[in-house]
Amino acid sequence: MAERVMERRATIVACPPPAVCDRFDTGHLLHPVHERMLRNRPWGWREGVVLALRARDGGVEVVVEYASGEGACRVWHHTLLGVGPGATVRVHEQYHALEVEGRGLNVRLLGGVGPAPEPVRTPR
Repeated sequence: MAERVMERRATIVACPPPAVCDRFDTGHLLHPVHERMLRNRPWGWREGVVLALRARDGGVEVVVEYASGEGACRVWHHTLLGVGPGATVRVHEQYHALEVEGRGLNVRLLGGVGPAPEPVRTPR
């Protein structure tokens, strides 16, 4: 259910300049509930390195290659992220987030390898 709520808009929407963004749609601001969901699923993060950045639809597309060798993903954010090629980041594909220098960002996932598998729980 949470995924449906957060994915209610399927299009990329840039913020009109020079307005300050007040949107919590994917690719914009990180809502506190979204942030809590990310904290509750720490196994979903993958470490990666930024390969490229491209201007796209009024924002920036970031290509991240996973350090694990699983592949790569592409995400979109409405503003420049202050990150460049070679930077180490973390991506949470299940909840469409990018972590840059410890700061979580709400991003639109444009392509990837799928959510990280949940850890195996051992019976008590």
